[in-house]
Amino acid sequence: MRPTLLVTIPLLGLIATISCSRTHADPPRQFSTVDVPHFAIAVKLSPKAAERLHSLDESVKVLALFDGDPLAGQGKYNPPNRDVFLGSDEKLIDSSQLARFDHTRVPLSDWNRLSDKNYFVTINVCSARKAVANNLLDCADPVSRRIETFRDQTIEVRCWLIGETEAPNK
Repeated sequence: MRPTLLVTIPLLGLIATISCSRTHADPPRQFSTVDVPHFAIAVKLSPKAAERLHSLDESVKVLALFDGDPLAGQGKYNPPNRDVFLGSDEKLIDSSQLARFDHTRVPLSDWNRLSDKNYFVTINVCSARKAVANNLLDCADPVSRRIETFRDQTIEVRCWLIGETEAPNK
């Protein structure tokens, strides 16, 4: 064997041993969290909106944003959210036209910064943008209330197609 080959083979073996020496990946960092009370959003589509979404095989997405007011000196200027942004969660509606928020959690570190643990939830509904790039739905003004008004409740949001002539006034 040539001398360069004698050096190369053990070097490759050493590299393979080092790169494969880990038998498991580092566990993901775990952050302490707080459960968000369970709630659901019932999306009521106008007949035209339901027909159009069905014809496109498009779904409906519900976005929940969680935020609140800070303890003195704990705020961070965070428009368009309140000073303590706890996070968000989004769900697609199921065959019952419901989006269930039953496994949502927010960071404990942010929750501890709240002046009132009865923080705010803001709900937005739109088309899921799987089949069509633009949102097709015009829904009632975003629902924004305290979390305790959502606890174990199903909140209804009415939607119609953007530009639908028979759409109710908001």
